[in-house]
Amino acid sequence: MKENDVIILDNDEKYTLLKKVEKDSTTYYMAAGVNDDDHINKKKLVVLKLISKSDGDYVEIVKDENILKEIMDDFKDAFK
Repeated sequence: MKENDVIILDNDEKYTLLKKVEKDSTTYYMAAGVNDDDHINKKKLVVLKLISKSDGDYVEIVKDENILKEIMDDFKDAFK
């Protein structure tokens, strides 16, 4: 996965990967929702954590507030 890729989560929601950050040997992505008409919805932002397994790469939405606080400064220029 790389920046600007569009991915589809298990719940069929589409996101575009805006920025990649490496923190403590973990990869995170700032992602924005993609509407049905393929336009980016900057009001629907999530942080995704990359999980690599032997059968492929997966992402999960980060909900832990401590992790979010810790990495938000790294994403501050995601829209530049």
